[in-house]
Amino acid sequence: MVFHILDISLLQEWLGTCQEYFPLVLKPFSKMSPKQIFSCNQSNLEDWFTVWSAIQVWWALIINIIAIVLLFVFYSDGDVVGPGVRNLVVGVITAYIWAHMGWFAVVKKQGCCCCCIVCMSQAPILLLIYGIWLILWGVLTILNALEWLDLFDEAFLYVICYGSYAIPLLYMGIAMLKIWNNKKSEPQLGDTSATVIGRQS
Repeated sequence: MVFHILDISLLQEWLGTCQEYFPLVLKPFSKMSPKQIFSCNQSNLEDWFTVWSAIQVWWALIINIIAIVLLFVFYSDGDVVGPGVRNLVVGVITAYIWAHMGWFAVVKKQGCCCCCIVCMSQAPILLLIYGIWLILWGVLTILNALEWLDLFDEAFLYVICYGSYAIPLLYMGIAMLKIWNNKKSEPQLGDTSATVIGRQS
């Protein structure tokens, strides 16, 4: 496990991987076909997570667009369009950031987490925590979507739309847990703990 404090180079490394990860988002099925992704028995778990993380970004974009249309058509209140567009932009950006961070943690750092100025990397236990968090996020997405049922008569469409976002989140969580399970069984080569403070480049 490596602790990073004010380590600008770690941020630069993550930003640098945009050139590698963003093309994967543009072509989410470049590593795996649509027929393969729903099986939980995968030979390459990192690729499986990568595909679902990319799908999650597209899913966020599509459901937010559909949600705006549904609100505009059925809620009959023009005031919902502005907040809807804002939710679209924030939702897609947030989805990309979380997807990219998850991919970076899995593929590049074998577990990575940041909080303010402190980060941890090379910590497989973080894969377990992140996987559980993704599954809980998926469950909460369904529960939050159900709260819209009383908003208008056709709200069940809105519930299905937003509730479906749990699908990529749950698959990402399962993939993360499987990756962690594989990592924990790998032999550890001595004490790899270290602390990096204030590295700029």
